Amino acid sequence: MSSFRKINYSLRPAKHAERKMMGELFRRLSAFAPLEEYRYVGLGSVWFADFSLYHKALGIADMVSIERATGSRARFEANRPFNIQMKFMPTTQALPALEWTKRSIVWLDYDGVLSTDVLLDARLVGGSCRSGTIIAISVNCGRAEEVNTAEDDPSGPTALERFRVTFGRERVANNVTDDDLLGRRFAKLSRDMILSEIEEAVARRNGQGSPKCSFAPIISFSYKDDAPMTTVVGVLYDETERENFDRCHFGELDFLKTGNGLVDILVPKLTIKEIRYLETQLPLSNGQDLQIEGDIPQREANAFVKLYRYLPNFATLEV
Repeated sequence: MSSFRKINYSLRPAKHAERKMMGELFRRLSAFAPLEEYRYVGLGSVWFADFSLYHKALGIADMVSIERATGSRARFEANRPFNIQMKFMPTTQALPALEWTKRSIVWLDYDGVLSTDVLLDARLVGGSCRSGTIIAISVNCGRAEEVNTAEDDPSGPTALERFRVTFGRERVANNVTDDDLLGRRFAKLSRDMILSEIEEAVARRNGQGSPKCSFAPIISFSYKDDAPMTTVVGVLYDETERENFDRCHFGELDFLKTGNGLVDILVPKLTIKEIRYLETQLPLSNGQDLQIEGDIPQREANAFVKLYRYLPNFATLEV
C-alpha cells in the first residue's frame, strides 16, 4: 500500500524539520546559478508538501513529481497545488526519460527500505545530472526486507545471505553482519550503499570524457515520526566549477557546524508554555548557557535549541 494512504505527511514534525533544513541547503546552490533556474524532481505523494515549500520559498517553478500509484491518478491531479509535471510511472522508468541538461534538485524520498531499484535510480541520477545538482535520497531504515523473509523461513538462508543475493556480493562489504540489517546500523549501511552507487556512476562518467566531475556528500539525516528514516545528501559538480561549490559554504549552516555530517532529528517533547519560555533566550550568544526553570528536561531543552528554527508551529484549538 502506498504510504500516502497511511500517513499525513503534512503532520510529521521531524519530517517538517528535515524539509526546512534541506531548504537551507538548497539556498546555497545560488553560488552555481539563481534558484529560479533550477528544476525540482521529487516524489510528491498526494500532499506535495516539499513542492509547495520550495516553490514558495525558493522560487523554483520547474517541478516534476513522480508517482507510481497510477490507480489514484485522479486524486493526485486534484491535489496538485501548482503547475507540477506529473509522471505516473515507477522512478526506474521516469528518471531515464527526463532531460538532464538543467541544474536540478533531486530528492528521491522513498517510503520503502533500500532496494535494487533505489540503487539503480541513484546510479542513473549520478551518471546523468548536470554540475551544480543536489542529489538526496531517503529510505526507511527500520530493518532490511531480507530480515522479514528470513524470519518467515527460518530453515532457509540467513537474512545476510539473502541480502547478499539481492544486492550482489560486490555491493555488500565482507565485514557486514546480520546486525547491520537492523536499526541505526542498517541506516548507516543504506547510506553507505547509496553513496557508493553514486560514486561509481561518477567514476564511470569521468572515464568517458571531460569535464571531470566530483560528488561531495554534504549531510545525512535520521529521524522517526512513524517509521525510522534516513536521508543522504550530496552535490555533484564539475571540477571547472569547484570554486562555485566552495562558495556554497555548506559547513557554515548551523546544523552542520558542530556535527559529523549526521543530524539526528529528535523532536522535543515540550509544552507550548515551555517552548515560549525557551524562545525568549534564543538565539544564544557565544558562550551563553541556556537557563532552565521548573521541570523542563535538559535533554528536551537541548533538542529544542538545536532545532527550533526548523520545527513546525502546531497548536490545538479547543471549543
